Amino acid sequence: MKKIPLSFLCMLTVSPLLVQCASQDEINQINYQLRTLNNKVSTIENTSIDDLRKRHAATASQIESLQQDFLQLKSELEEAGHLNRRLNEQSKELETAFKTYTKQEQEKRAAEINQLSKEITDKDQQLEQLAEQIRTQQEHLKTIQQARVEEAKRQAAEAARKAEEARQKAAAANQAAQGPTITRIPADKTKRLYSASAAPAATTPAAETASSPPVSTTETSSRSDYKGKSLFDQGKYREAYQVFEKIASSGGNDQAALDAKYMMGECLFGLKEYDQAILEYQSIITNYPSSAKAPGAMLRQAMAFENLNDKDTAKILYKKIIASYSQSPEAGQAQKKLDTL
Repeated sequence: MKKIPLSFLCMLTVSPLLVQCASQDEINQINYQLRTLNNKVSTIENTSIDDLRKRHAATASQIESLQQDFLQLKSELEEAGHLNRRLNEQSKELETAFKTYTKQEQEKRAAEINQLSKEITDKDQQLEQLAEQIRTQQEHLKTIQQARVEEAKRQAAEAARKAEEARQKAAAANQAAQGPTITRIPADKTKRLYSASAAPAATTPAAETASSPPVSTTETSSRSDYKGKSLFDQGKYREAYQVFEKIASSGGNDQAALDAKYMMGECLFGLKEYDQAILEYQSIITNYPSSAKAPGAMLRQAMAFENLNDKDTAKILYKKIIASYSQSPEAGQAQKKLDTL
């Protein structure tokens, strides 16, 4: 608060009195009042200054506290900003690392898929080549079998021709030695004259066999099958193979032929001729896919490939047995075999 000059107050106070010619007492009274007024003004000034100082001190304290709070907030904001920048950098690093990892994994998966596709293609080609080899071998076997049948027929015809020639020579020799022969017959019969060449042939064991009741093909196959299995059990695989081959080519019932062909494969397997055994088993798989022998033939075929150190093809066949013949006992055996590869 601005202080009022004492002289100015005096003039304001004394001026009216001078004009009115105030007395000494009045002047003293005025001076007293002026002193009182000055004291009040001083008191007011001191009080106002103290209040102002206190307010200033309080304000300064508040300002200092606010400054400290501001500095603390500023520090926290700076720290938060620094932390935010670090988080942003880490986020960018993580994003970059994730993109790199994702790209690497995609490239890895693509390479694995390409490799797997290539392997599948190679296996398909190998299977096609194998199937072609099997078809070629089957054609060769068929040709060989036909040649054997033709040779057997030729030999049989040759033997029959030689036998006929021998019979004719013997008859001619008898006719030359004995001359014409007259045979007397009872009166109730018609008389006939036979020459030695036309005389009725004597009964021979062959004729007796021909006149005996015929043996059925089933019985013959059963006997041959028993003989073949007996030879197989003795380890005479080559002889057993020949017996089973005759049964398979005899034109008997399908089941006997199927069993014989399976045993032919078993004989070749026993002889360790695994490639030929594979062809025999394949003929069963191709011609009798729904028979009870098909899963067994495929299992033995896979084992033959395994013995030939072609484990990849063996795995494919084991998996095919599990997929195609899941209810058969061979499926369990195939799974065990697959687990060991």
